Amino acid sequence: MLLHLAWRRNLDGYDLALAVNRLTSRGAPLWWLGSSGPEHEQGDYLCEVDPHYAERLTTFGVNATPWDDPVPEDAVAVAHPRIALFSGTGAFAYYAIALARLGFDFELVDGRAIADGALTRLDLLVLPSEFPVWGLDAAEGITGADAAVRDFLAEGGAAIGSGGGAFYLSTGRPGWSNVALARPVYTHEFLRTGVGVVSLRLGADSIAFGCPPTVEMPYYHGPVFAELDRAVSAAGTFDRLVMPGHLFTANPLDDGFFHREMAGHTAVIRAETRRGRAVLFSANPEMGDLVRKYIALEGYAARYLAIGGEAAMAEALRHYRPLDPPCWRLILNAIHSLMLRFEPPGAMPAVAVPPQPPAPKQRLTALVDTALRKFDVAHDTPLAGLIDGVRDGMRCRVAPLRVRLGVVESAFAMLDPPAPGIRYLWAGCEAAASAMVDDATAGNRPAAEQLATFETALVLAEAWCRLAEGERHFGRVA
Repeated sequence: MLLHLAWRRNLDGYDLALAVNRLTSRGAPLWWLGSSGPEHEQGDYLCEVDPHYAERLTTFGVNATPWDDPVPEDAVAVAHPRIALFSGTGAFAYYAIALARLGFDFELVDGRAIADGALTRLDLLVLPSEFPVWGLDAAEGITGADAAVRDFLAEGGAAIGSGGGAFYLSTGRPGWSNVALARPVYTHEFLRTGVGVVSLRLGADSIAFGCPPTVEMPYYHGPVFAELDRAVSAAGTFDRLVMPGHLFTANPLDDGFFHREMAGHTAVIRAETRRGRAVLFSANPEMGDLVRKYIALEGYAARYLAIGGEAAMAEALRHYRPLDPPCWRLILNAIHSLMLRFEPPGAMPAVAVPPQPPAPKQRLTALVDTALRKFDVAHDTPLAGLIDGVRDGMRCRVAPLRVRLGVVESAFAMLDPPAPGIRYLWAGCEAAASAMVDDATAGNRPAAEQLATFETALVLAEAWCRLAEGERHFGRVA
C-alpha cells in the first residue's frame, strides 16, 4: 500500500524522518515530492509498505494517509544511503547526533580506514567541521586516503562537508578533493573570519525544502565563497550575524567584518561535476541548538543579566532543543538530494558487522554522572546559580537514559540486520564520547565548555537511543 507521509501532519518533527529512514533501510520504496499540491508540500514522502509496516507507523506515532492517486511526475525515488562519517576528530559527535536523530545508521571511519578501502562499500562520506583542512595524508601521516576519497567521488559516491570538511571539498589546494569548483576567499587565513551564530538565506534548491527563507546555526571559520564555476550552484548565502561566539575558540566573529566580507557571499554549495557530487556547508548545521545554547550562555550572559537576571537567561536556555534544531532539515534534505534514483531501490547490501567489542570498564552514563557530580563553579562567578541549574538538569537525565540504553541494547540481540551494525556503532560512539568527557574534566577549561562537552555526550547517547528505539520498533526478530 502506498502512503503519504506529510511533514505538516506530523508537526514537522524528526520522528517522521526517523521512521522513513528505518523503513527504507529495510527496502521500502520511497519517493520524495518535489513540488506542492492541494494535499502535499515539497519534501513530503510517498512510501510503499505492507500492512505490517503501516500498522507499525501508526504505533510509532507517525501520521500516514493512503495515497490513491498515481505517483506524481515530480516525485523522485530516494535510496537509503550507506554513510561513512569521518571520526578522526571530536567534532564528528555533532554529525553523529544529527544523523542518528534523523534515522540514519552509519559507519565511523578514519584516514587509515579510508586508505584501506572502507569507502568502496559505502555511498556517502560525511566530513565534519574539524576535518583536516589540508588533507588526510598530510594530517595523519599516511598515504592513499586522499586518493581514495577522489576515487570514491569520481566513481559515483557523494559527500557532505561542514566547515573544515567544506574546505576539503573546495578547489585551490593540491591536497583538497577539488569537487566543488570554487575557491574560498580565505584559505591559509581562514581564521580571519571567526566564531558565532549566523543566519543563512536559502535559495531555490531542494536543500531548502520545508525551511523558512532564513535559518540560523553556529559558524566556526568555514569557507566564504565569492565566485563559483558554472558546474556548481549556490544553495544559500550569508545573511546576518546573530551573535559572536567564544565557545571553544576565542575568536568572535566581528559584526563589521561580517557585513564587509561575508554578507551576501555563498555559504551553501551544491556541486555536480566530473569529480563528483557534494554539498558544502560553510556554517555548521550539525552543531544546531546544542552548541548555540552554550555560545549564548558564555557570550550573552552580561546582556541577559542586565535585562532580567538569571531567570531571563534560564528561560532563554529552556527553548534550545538539542535533538530538534530546525537547521537539521538542511542535512536531511542534502542527503536525500544526493541519493536520488530513477527507480526506488530495494534494501541496500548489508555492511559486514565486525565482532562486537567488549563492554567498556565504565559506561558513558556513569562517566558523565561522575563528571557532573565533581563539576563545581565558584559562587562569586557570574551566573553561578544558572550554571548549577544547567548541571543539575543534566544530572536528572542520566538515570532515565541508562534505563533506555539497557532496554534497547538487550532487544538488539534478537533483531535482524541492520540492527547488529547499529549496536556496534554505539560502541564506537560511546568510546569517543567517553574520551571527550575525560578530556573536558582533565583540563582547566571554562565552565561553559565543560558543560557543553558533557551535554554533547549525553545528547549523543540520547540520539543513538532514539535511533535504536526506531530500529527495534520497525525491525523483525531474527
